[in-house]
This record gives sequence, structure tokens and C-alpha cells, in this order.
Amino acid sequence: MLSDYYFQFQPRYINGEISCYEALLRTTEFDTEYYIDNNVVDHVEFDLAIIDYVIKQRAQLIHSENIKLAINISIASLLDDKFIKSCLSIFEHEENIILELTRHDATKDVLGIQEAIKELKSKGVQLALDDYGKGYANSELFLHLDVDYIKLDRKIIKNIDQSYIAYSLVKTTYEKIVKVLGKNIIVEGVETFEQLNLLKQLGCMTYQGFYFSRPLNIDQIKPTKNKENFKKKSVNSFCNSLDQAIYEMNRAPNPKAIKKAINNLIKIDCYNIIGISPNFYDVYSEQSRINKNYNELLERKTSSHFLLVSSLISTCNALVIIRDYDGNAIYNNENHINYLGVDLVDYSVEQTLERFPDYRTCLDLDKELLNSDTCFIVSNETVENDSGKQSFHTYRQKIVHFNQAFVICSVYEQNDDIAVDNLTGCFQKNYLESTYALAYKTLVFIDLDGFKLINDAYGHNKGDEVLRDFAKNIKAMLRDSDAMVRFGGDEFVVLLDSVSIRAVKQRIETIRANLEAYFWAQGLNLSFSYGIVSIEDNITVALDKADQEMYKQKNGRKNQLQEII
Repeated sequence: MLSDYYFQFQPRYINGEISCYEALLRTTEFDTEYYIDNNVVDHVEFDLAIIDYVIKQRAQLIHSENIKLAINISIASLLDDKFIKSCLSIFEHEENIILELTRHDATKDVLGIQEAIKELKSKGVQLALDDYGKGYANSELFLHLDVDYIKLDRKIIKNIDQSYIAYSLVKTTYEKIVKVLGKNIIVEGVETFEQLNLLKQLGCMTYQGFYFSRPLNIDQIKPTKNKENFKKKSVNSFCNSLDQAIYEMNRAPNPKAIKKAINNLIKIDCYNIIGISPNFYDVYSEQSRINKNYNELLERKTSSHFLLVSSLISTCNALVIIRDYDGNAIYNNENHINYLGVDLVDYSVEQTLERFPDYRTCLDLDKELLNSDTCFIVSNETVENDSGKQSFHTYRQKIVHFNQAFVICSVYEQNDDIAVDNLTGCFQKNYLESTYALAYKTLVFIDLDGFKLINDAYGHNKGDEVLRDFAKNIKAMLRDSDAMVRFGGDEFVVLLDSVSIRAVKQRIETIRANLEAYFWAQGLNLSFSYGIVSIEDNITVALDKADQEMYKQKNGRKNQLQEII
């Protein structure tokens, strides 16, 4: 039957290596495809003869077991019992074979073909839908078969380097096959570097064509790459799941079914990105609103402004992380991932705390912000790593999206001239000249009472010990988001994000009472006077006002003491 034909073998490449050879039937007298379509009467016998012939040719080669071959057969042959029985017998002992299904219009029996595919795959045979895009009417019908590959016909890619419309068609096809159906793509007819470069931008696929190699004779083929390391397909990605849920909602036949579909959509869209109303009454109006929001979201997704913002956040110099109310990381940018060495989106809160125990402080600060009336707090943090201590400025902002609260954290490495006082561990005075100080709402100016007597009576070493003790204890009673500055000598400044002077006064009074008790237990009579003011636009003005308030209090306390005496 094959006496007038011979075979050549077209290499296929993935990641620069040959993954397979397609067995191409050739004749010197006729156009092979035309002859097969018009002169072969029994395609089952013809296909079995080809499979037998190609496998026997491979057997003559050294390392034949490591050579993967693709063999074209008519899709209708899968409906023949004799063909399937013969194949099951052949592939009981033969491996590394792909059967490529051609002549799509020869049948419409999808269920019968799918059952045959299932049987063949049980023997390790891989299958490909060949000639997609060639013009067969049934190609779309067979696109959902459980095949391993979809092979794009050369017609689809022929003009992609000449026409954006042609390129867009290939891109759309790739998205559909790889990201929706989850199948691998083989693209044939790659003849130029320009075509290859454009195809590579779409993602991972297998290539064949004259750009790589012309068909080879049997004695020229070599062992193929054993495994094709395709990237994991995102068939079940959030975008696909959301799109499918919208589809289910729109095809629902009645209000009850629509409501059920919307409730399922709420489960998928757990952060309510498309703004589903929590208490809707009219399912049709809610369905219409969801579609409108979804379409607007898709339009914004491709806008230049949206893409710019996405790029800014993902590649900016800050470490950016966004957490929900429960502390789950829903986004962290490249800098954050690179710094920690992990993507926290993939971790639960418990897993994150197990790996990074200090992460609890971050979550506590989030809760503090989420449960407060303010929408912004600043904290200064020091991290111990292999290279020593590393200081960061962290800005937290609370945002509410469709009644759900989130915290956006932007973390910057401290690379300015701000330094920490070696004695007390507080920021030095120049911190008050930085832009960080303006992020706070309230300033407290503190001056120690009784420190000079202690210093004179016990010496400067004891005085230094008292200053260290004072700073350590007062910082322990402040929040992590507060900042403490050694203004000079025994004067300190505390910066807080609270806008309530009354609440700050209550905190400072409590802190003073605790410190007095702490030092009294050591036989030391130490306290402090303070002045509290709101920070508006000028730290210098706030410092002057707080200093005046502090001296008023100090003089008042002296007068009270004299009256007691």
C-alpha cells in the first residue's frame, strides 16, 4: 500500500531542544494530501499501515526507544473497532508516540472519538488535534477533546509579522487554548526570526518549521528530549473562574437560578472586586449591574493609566504589601518577595508567623490601624539580618473597598541621614526635620524632673543608666507606630498618630505614673513634665508651642510642691 511513498521527519523544538519528529508521508509523483483525500478508500487500513511502517523504521535506529514520533491519522479512524484494537496491541509495547488527528470533517461523533482517546491514552499514547485553523468546519467542535496538543496550521501564523490583526488572532487563539482549555500548543510553519520572536512573546509552545530545520531523512534523526517542561497552565485561575461564573449567571434561565449564580459569584469573588451588592432584591437589576461593573473593570484593565499604576506598584523601590482584615497577604510586589525570599500570597497567616515570628508585630499594627478612626500611621522598624541591623520606615494606609477593609504597607529602607541615639536608642534630633515627622498628628515635649539631682548625687554613669532606663520603659509603653526622639540632654519628644489631645494626655499621665513608681522602687525621685500640641503643617511651630506648654506645667508642679512643703 505504501510502495509509492517514503517518509521524512520534521523536527519540533521546545526551549531550543528537539522534542519530537513528525513523520511526513512523501511521494515524487503526486501532492500527498490531495492523493490521500481523493484516492485512499480505506483510511483505517491506510492509517494502520502508516503506524506500522513508521514504528518499524524507528526500530532500526540506535536508541530508538528515546526517539519520539508524531504520526498523522484520520480522526474518523478512532471510530473503528479494528483500528482501536490494533492500536491497543501495538502500543502495549511501543512508547513515545503522538497520534495527530487530521481530516476533521470526516465525522461529527465527538463522544465516540473521546471514548477512543481515553482508551489510547491508557496505553501512554499522546494525541494532538492537527491542522487547527486550516478551515475544517468541525475543528471548533473537536477543540474540547481530551488531547494533549492543539497544532496550529501554518496559515494562522503566515502573516503575523506583517499584520497586527493576524498577530492578534494568533494571540487570542493562544489565550483560548492554553489559558482556558489548558492544552499545549504546537505551531507549524515558522519560517522567519520575526515570526518566532512574536510567537515567543505569547508564552511557551512547541515550534516546527523551516526556520529551525527542513525535514530530515530517517538516518539523520537523533534522540529527542524526554520531557517537555511546559509552564503550568492557569486553567483554574481567578480570572477564568470569575469569567466562567459571569457566564453561568448570564445563562441562568430564571430568577432563582440567577440568584444562585450570583451567590456562587460572591464565593469566587471573595474580595468583591466587581462590587456585588450584599443585599440585593431585584435579581435582574443586580445581574445588569454586575455585568456593567465587570465590563468596566475589563476596560480599565487595559487602559494606560491602569497599566502604569500596576507597573508603579509592582516595580517601585518600596517593599509593598497589601493585607486584608484577617492579615492574609493578598498582594506583595517584587521587592517585597525578593527581600523575604517568598511570596506571602501563597502563605496562610499561620504559615507566615511560623516562618517569620516577628510578623506578629506587623499584624498587630494593622489591627491597631483598622480599629482606629485614623486612616494612616507611620512606624519605624529595625530588622536583624545576616549583615547586621537594617532600619525601615513603614507607612500604613487603611482603605475600604465595598465594605471590606484592607491595609496597604509601603516599606522604605532608612537610607537618609536620620540616626539613632547610641545611649537611649531614640531617634536623634534631626528626625524632627524629616518628612517622616509630618506624618504624625500629635507631638509631646517631655523634660525630666529630678534628673539633675540624681546626676549630681550619683555621677554621670548613673545618670546615663537612668536615661537609658527611662527611654526603654517609656518606649515599651508606647505603640510601635509611635516615634521617640532625644531632643537633647534630658529632653525628649514623642510623636503619635492620634488626633485626640485628650486621649494622648490620658496615655502620657498613665506612662508618667508608671515611671514614677518604677524609679521610686529604686529609691530615685524621677518624673517629667510635658506639653501636648497638635501637629499641623510645621514641626518647628509645634515644638515651640509644646515647649511652652511643658514649662507651664513644670512651673505649676514646682508651685504645688512648694505649697505642700
